[in-house]
Amino acid sequence: MDRRVPTTGNEEIELYIRTYYSLLRSSDEVQIKTLVESHAKMDSTLHVGAREPAIDASALIYCALRLPACIDQVRLVVLGQSQEVFARRGFADVENWQAVSAPARRRRAFFDGLETLAVYIASRSDIDDIVPILTAYQIEWNKLHRLLQGAQLRTFVAQLADGAIALDDDALAAVAAGLGMALEDVRRLNVVWGKSFASKLGQAAAAPKRFAVRLLAGSLVDYRRATSMWWQHLSAGVQYDVEQRPMYFISSNMHSLVNPLSGFALR
Repeated sequence: MDRRVPTTGNEEIELYIRTYYSLLRSSDEVQIKTLVESHAKMDSTLHVGAREPAIDASALIYCALRLPACIDQVRLVVLGQSQEVFARRGFADVENWQAVSAPARRRRAFFDGLETLAVYIASRSDIDDIVPILTAYQIEWNKLHRLLQGAQLRTFVAQLADGAIALDDDALAAVAAGLGMALEDVRRLNVVWGKSFASKLGQAAAAPKRFAVRLLAGSLVDYRRATSMWWQHLSAGVQYDVEQRPMYFISSNMHSLVNPLSGFALR
């Protein structure tokens, strides 16, 4: 692996990507902590506060929306292209696990109820999305952990989690002051975490996050096989001969369909 010192922002990004793909080639678990340094050096616009001791609320909320609610219980994230791949690597019953999802992502994922999250991936772009999100979430979670070690704030959070103190705006203001966050950011985080807000803070106070990720298969053949299975399932479920019709893939962005229909994308 090329570990020369980068000279530009693009090279920092390339180093980060090379680092995690090199590590993921192994069949062993990759500890996310090994990626924290290169992640922070990218100076990503989605994680501008990665190197700062203060919580980057925008990054934390961005990640929380793209990870299932069970993520706070997860230690190991296992990535695979198909049920066959999972079974071949010792995870034969993943689809009997609890199906979970994230508000802003639609990947199939299953939680074993203990510490393992199995996530189906369809391309390398899924890896390029999941790994930085896990890294950013771990960085910000561990900032929360450090900031919540004060006895007074930790007791206050425990009382919130137990219901001894009502989670009203005064309580949110106290949490904001204790964490050094803007009140509006804490309100936003409360909306994203919902009823689990206080319990998640309690979990963050109790222990730092130490994610590990394992890629079960990464060959082009595995991706092609997974895509073929997806297409067979799709074509069997529609009444039209879709193979003889034009196909348009619509992304999750709200403007993605409007742009080509309006002609804006061609200007």
